[in-house]
Amino acid sequence: MTTFLRKIFVLPLFAVSACLSMAQSHADGLAAMQLENWDKAISIYTSLTQKDPLDQIAWLTLGSAHIAKGNKAKAKEAYDAAYNAKAEGPYAMIATGRILLLQDQMADADAIFKKATKNARKDPSVKRLIGESFLYAPPGVKPNFTRAEAELKEAMDISAKDFPTLMSLAYCYMEMPNGGLAAQHYEYAANQDPRNTLPLFMLAKVYRAAKLYDKFLVYADKTIALDSKFTPALRAKTEYLYFDKQWEKATQAAKDLVNNGAEIIIEDEMLLANLLYITKDCIACSELVEKILKKDGSKNYLRRLQAYCQYDNGKYQDGMKILEDFFKQVAPEKILASDYEYLARFQVKTGRDTMSAIKNFYKAIEMDSSKWALHLEMADLLYSKKDYCGAAVEYQKHIDSLSSPTALQYYRLGLCHYFCPDDTLRYHKAEVVFGKVTELAPSSGLGWSWRAKAMSKLEPDIVNHPELLEEFGKAKPFFDKYVEITEPDTGNLAKNKRDLITAYEYLASYYFLRKEDALAKTYLDKLVALDPENESAKNIKLFMEGQTPAPPGKGGGKGK
Repeated sequence: MTTFLRKIFVLPLFAVSACLSMAQSHADGLAAMQLENWDKAISIYTSLTQKDPLDQIAWLTLGSAHIAKGNKAKAKEAYDAAYNAKAEGPYAMIATGRILLLQDQMADADAIFKKATKNARKDPSVKRLIGESFLYAPPGVKPNFTRAEAELKEAMDISAKDFPTLMSLAYCYMEMPNGGLAAQHYEYAANQDPRNTLPLFMLAKVYRAAKLYDKFLVYADKTIALDSKFTPALRAKTEYLYFDKQWEKATQAAKDLVNNGAEIIIEDEMLLANLLYITKDCIACSELVEKILKKDGSKNYLRRLQAYCQYDNGKYQDGMKILEDFFKQVAPEKILASDYEYLARFQVKTGRDTMSAIKNFYKAIEMDSSKWALHLEMADLLYSKKDYCGAAVEYQKHIDSLSSPTALQYYRLGLCHYFCPDDTLRYHKAEVVFGKVTELAPSSGLGWSWRAKAMSKLEPDIVNHPELLEEFGKAKPFFDKYVEITEPDTGNLAKNKRDLITAYEYLASYYFLRKEDALAKTYLDKLVALDPENESAKNIKLFMEGQTPAPPGKGGGKGK
């Protein structure tokens, strides 16, 4: 389900800004700029300029937001308005300088910025706004961080306690990136305004970018402790815990987000629904899905969560119906690999056609190549249906996806090759695979037994071709090894009896054909001790006593 979240909950900025409350202060505008919610920043500063058309700082910052969004024409309109609000003074000069920057007239812009500085030597806002002229750039264009840093540091020289300047310089360092200096200046800002959540949350962002996740959580929690409704911190914490697969903590964080956040959007509720499914709170998940669908019926793809829950609760018929309806209602681009995966599982559990289930498993793999483990699920399904040839294909694909397959995984593949009636090379393939089993588990008799059985099927037909007698004996080393391992294990005699009988039959035949009667008799005695009515033992004994001219068939058991 991680893929499900990645597809749905990576929130576009327009979705965020469209649902956020329309804040009206410069402080809220600063927060939007720091969080790079450009649409929200544009909305806030547009509102501020409508309330006060002479607010030059609002006009200039509105222009910066348009630049960051990539709209130079709108940025110029904002700068023109800043100039027209008061055609004299440093802010008008900054507006002119920014227009010159838009026209790539750097030298002229520098001259204007110098004039602005001279006209407002003790106003840190002037130097800050000059610095911000170089801090924001259209998407894909790298800002002039060096120049922005220099101007902002000069603003700090004027007033080391100016909060907006501290925040802008910290943002500059964060974007450069220089995490150490960014953290340092956000700390300064936090100390300057201890009741402000923004610098604390920006510290959390800096530490997350630096992969210092413990510190990220510390500052996210500090932010939430200061303001339990601060949605960006609630959301960031939830998403981090989700992607870190801390399911229980993520679920609680998502509940806090949905129940307390001041600026909740429907994707937050969808995230919680997903987590409720993952943590198996299917009743709450289903109720939340219904609530979401009442708000927005286009989110009907969330029905999948209800179906998945029914599967996990063993209600296969109910889940199957929900998922079948889901496939009829949802647009094809909304269907995920996991939908086909669960559809296949429902088909298996409800007794539907096995091959239809296999096709849906393959659709899941085609959509998400990371789902190679489904080959094992398909293999087990085909094996249970005694489709050994099909199962062999799937077991092999599963093994191919593993870096270190186990002896048990090779063992099941070997069995499938051995019992696949459609493959003329089945015994050869089985012997090779069982050889892997003996390499990985040399002290286990099971691999040696099956390797011997497979090899015994490759022995020459000495009944019809007695001239090939010298070639008979390919399986002997493996039967010998099996007997060596198994005979001392008297406590498991009942479990090993059948394979020991097969081994003794083969070895008795081998020594009889080699006219090594003493050894042949040794294995015949062992064979009769386990199976007194064994036909192979009787025939060999009769022949040894001269009572029958017919040689025994090749070893390897009675079609085992």
